[in-house]
Amino acid sequence: MLSLVTIGYSFANQLWHFYLLAFVYGMFHNAVHFMVIGVLISSWFQDRREFAIGLAYSGSGLGGAIMIPVIGRAIELVSWRFAYRFMGVLALATLVPITLFFIKDKPEEAGVTRYTSAKEETREEKRTEESAFDLSLSESFQTSRFWLLSAAFFLISGFAAATSTHSAPYLSDIGYPAAVVSAVISVFMVVLTIGKIILGAVYDRFGTVGGNALVVLCSLIFPIAALLSHLPAFPWIYAVSVGIASCGLSVPLSPLISKHFGQKDYPMIFSIFTMINAVGASIYVPLMGAAYDYSGSYRPAWIALLVLSVIISVCLGASEIIYRREARGSLMASKHRFPASPPNPAGK
Repeated sequence: MLSLVTIGYSFANQLWHFYLLAFVYGMFHNAVHFMVIGVLISSWFQDRREFAIGLAYSGSGLGGAIMIPVIGRAIELVSWRFAYRFMGVLALATLVPITLFFIKDKPEEAGVTRYTSAKEETREEKRTEESAFDLSLSESFQTSRFWLLSAAFFLISGFAAATSTHSAPYLSDIGYPAAVVSAVISVFMVVLTIGKIILGAVYDRFGTVGGNALVVLCSLIFPIAALLSHLPAFPWIYAVSVGIASCGLSVPLSPLISKHFGQKDYPMIFSIFTMINAVGASIYVPLMGAAYDYSGSYRPAWIALLVLSVIISVCLGASEIIYRREARGSLMASKHRFPASPPNPAGK
């Protein structure tokens, strides 16, 4: 569908054609980009799942880095309509065969088992973290952790989309030449690609507490760096910090959902969070633009994003605290229901 919509852009002649095609594209994009990758990797990986997710999501940045100059050249040599057709046909020619013949929903369909680590202690740590809850979608709705994480991802998706759209205009607005703006945005795109692998490795090595801490730290740094970007070093600090913070839109979803809600309704819960991300992105991009139009400056928007980053840190921290408390309560209740059997003396 996405390939056909991309080809459809090449035939658009009216403004409403672009709006209609963009609407259809948006309906399918998040499902393909976030949900399918998250569900597949959750099915294929028992261990090193977070690193695998970061590696998989980094492909979008790598693909963009390769295709942007190619498409730009196609527009220069032929036309923008040809460029859309080229992208659509290329996607059909590559993705359809790969999807039909190589991708399997579960490893059992390929005659293998889920990837597990050779280190038994690592597997035990993972099992301890992931086995506290196994909730249905309706049961997840009844937990405060679901709503705290929903709020956090809504805000993360908002600033990720808003900064991706408004970073270049902001740097130009405060007086940086086009060459510097392009260089800063290039660093941001590189960090956005590599940062997903780094963030996945952090979640894999240090768990959700360590991964959340890195997302929160960068979320607090980038608005401050933006406010100080009239100083020469801070645009680069901004590019690195907002790049890693924006990775919090995708990489943490799978480990946090698995930890807080288990695997019972994982695809459905993942789809809900994907929808929350899409809604947040659709609201914050025009809202940040409206803030600039109203005030004539991006400064109020950066201050607002700093406040929202504090709220994100509170939501993620509170969800971890509540999880640990409820997990201990669940473990104690389980011990009371199933008391350990007394040791059996030898010979009896």
